[in-house]
Amino acid sequence: MWNFLEKHFEEILAGTLVMFMASMVFFQVVMRYLFNMPTSWSDELAIYAMLWSVYISVAWAVRERAHIRVMNFVQLLPTKVAVGMTIFSDLIWFLFGIFLTYQSVLLDLSFWKDEYRSPALDIDQKWPYMCLILGFGLMTLRLAQVYYRWIKYDEPLLEPRDKEDLPHA
Repeated sequence: MWNFLEKHFEEILAGTLVMFMASMVFFQVVMRYLFNMPTSWSDELAIYAMLWSVYISVAWAVRERAHIRVMNFVQLLPTKVAVGMTIFSDLIWFLFGIFLTYQSVLLDLSFWKDEYRSPALDIDQKWPYMCLILGFGLMTLRLAQVYYRWIKYDEPLLEPRDKEDLPHA
């Protein structure tokens, strides 16, 4: 069970949230244009589902090493230098992830101190804003996990190079 969750937690959660978001938007369109009875709460739920799915997907992309990177320059360098540059950039990313997680906790704590409620659903905003803590925290954890696997299981940090993929002089 742990292995399944470790490999599929983000994709299941993000996928479920995207499906929920799409159904809320569809519901809103049907209510507005078929029955001429628009709802405001479905829009708000769709927005929250989209935000949660985006921040969960950030961690998923880290786990899959699927974030957009400009690797053309790095691929021109010798492998050891390319790995070193990747480690350096990931270290900066990791520190930035810690900073964002910390700032997200401070932001959410401010909502625990001073209540702020949503307009349509009257939801206390500390709950929707927890997506920042979970998303950035999980992103940082997954980045550390990438390096743990690199050290322990020798999983590659960079995609393997093919001689034909390198630019020709």
